[in-house]
Amino acid sequence: MSDWKENLHKTRYVMDVLLLFSFMLISAPQSTGIAAHEWLSLFFVVPLVIHLLLHWDWIKKSFLRLFTRIQGKERFSIIWNYLLYLLMLTVFVSGFLVSVALLPALNIDLNIQGFWSKIHHDSATLIMPMLGVHLALYWSWIVKLSKQMLKKKVQV
Repeated sequence: MSDWKENLHKTRYVMDVLLLFSFMLISAPQSTGIAAHEWLSLFFVVPLVIHLLLHWDWIKKSFLRLFTRIQGKERFSIIWNYLLYLLMLTVFVSGFLVSVALLPALNIDLNIQGFWSKIHHDSATLIMPMLGVHLALYWSWIVKLSKQMLKKKVQV
């Protein structure tokens, strides 16, 4: 594998690990407190956008592949990833619309409605198992790259 491709895989791997750990941190507002949950969620946008940009080639190709003959597992994976993205957007938007710490700190006054609180709670609850399936779909890639990364560290 060429150096730039190997470095891209390493970069994706490291960023994906950071994304997962930051997601786990913001997914427990009971342990961080609501204010930290909201601010950390705002900053979570950065690794999420980086993740999308690092996988942009897959995003572009995958959408077009939906309209070709592909195996069921690949079709499921593509659709699942797009649904996960839409759900993540729903969690973000609804979370900001029910903000009790972040938006007031920025002098943005919103009238919090119960509808958005329910949407945020339900979508945040649903995203957990969806992320688990997402990780399962890429588990062989995760294991393969983890072994490569650990192998190189041992050799150094």
